[in-house]
Amino acid sequence: MALEYTKAEAKQWAKEKFIGLEAPIFPSFSPDLSELDEDGIRYDVNHIIANGMASILIAPEGTGMTMEEIKRFISIVNDEAGGRVHTSLSVLMNTVEENIAIMQHHEKTGGNMAMLGHPVMYDPESVEELYRNYKYMCDATNLALVFYPGRLKLKRWDISGWPMEILPRIADIPNVVAMKVLGGSSSSLPFTLQCFHLVGEQILVADPVPSAWFTTIPNYGQQWAGAAPFYNTQTPEDQRNVKLFNALRNGDMEEAFRIHWQNMPNAEVADAAFANVNYPETGILVAYVDKYAHWCNGGNGGILRQPTGRLYDYQKEAIRAGLRAIGLTPREPEEEFYVGRMNYAKGARLKRY
Repeated sequence: MALEYTKAEAKQWAKEKFIGLEAPIFPSFSPDLSELDEDGIRYDVNHIIANGMASILIAPEGTGMTMEEIKRFISIVNDEAGGRVHTSLSVLMNTVEENIAIMQHHEKTGGNMAMLGHPVMYDPESVEELYRNYKYMCDATNLALVFYPGRLKLKRWDISGWPMEILPRIADIPNVVAMKVLGGSSSSLPFTLQCFHLVGEQILVADPVPSAWFTTIPNYGQQWAGAAPFYNTQTPEDQRNVKLFNALRNGDMEEAFRIHWQNMPNAEVADAAFANVNYPETGILVAYVDKYAHWCNGGNGGILRQPTGRLYDYQKEAIRAGLRAIGLTPREPEEEFYVGRMNYAKGARLKRY
């Protein structure tokens, strides 16, 4: 499928079109985990769109899929989205070659963006090699790219976790249109603001954390945010995070503060159960948390293959208590989460012994 921009046009296209929130979609499986659950995946695409998201990030990492399953997952999401929203792809595979392969498949099946980082185990010998590696991957795709520095944590060259001197050069690559901060490079607002200072005129810098938006939107013009599981604290009928983002973009500070404090009890209750679940430090994606919270608010749910952590009872209850604290009603019954909403509707139940 042809892209609606050329590489030379990608930056301007993003400034005009990439506006709003982006949320990830994780795969759903059959109850026995033997194959992808296509109906469940398609359901989640539509549920995320109904939540008011402008873009869906296809997130295959940390979910136990083969390369062929990853490609099929990408194809299903792109087909179901059908151009109604942007479809991006989290590109954080084992090798440069795998990164390039899934970007090419994503473009071929209708995707129009990708969030590209270096391979997770990549060990550059110099800052210059770090740049060359990234540019090589960028040159191998026509997709508009969101630069993501969040997995390497190269503190040997910069205490922030990323050598900031090459950031403007990366932003100069024609199809690099945006940058997502946080998630491993640094969790501090100063890191975000330095990125705006260095490359905010070249590309669209975005911090996905709502509390940061009170600074980044009024002062730096942030126009998109993500990818983050915004559906964890809102529903299609009550799109709080979308409304918060739009209120700040429209300068309605009173409404923005109202929504911020409305959602604050969830963080105080739910986050306390996950003090030892540290993605920025470990780089290990904990998609099962988002799958469960999304199911509580109407998503498909479903468990994931190993390697993944176990979602403990006290963590599930913390998520549910956090939702109740902000006026949302968690879904029942729990068995539906474990087999997936679409499978449960077809009669699937947990196998008991």
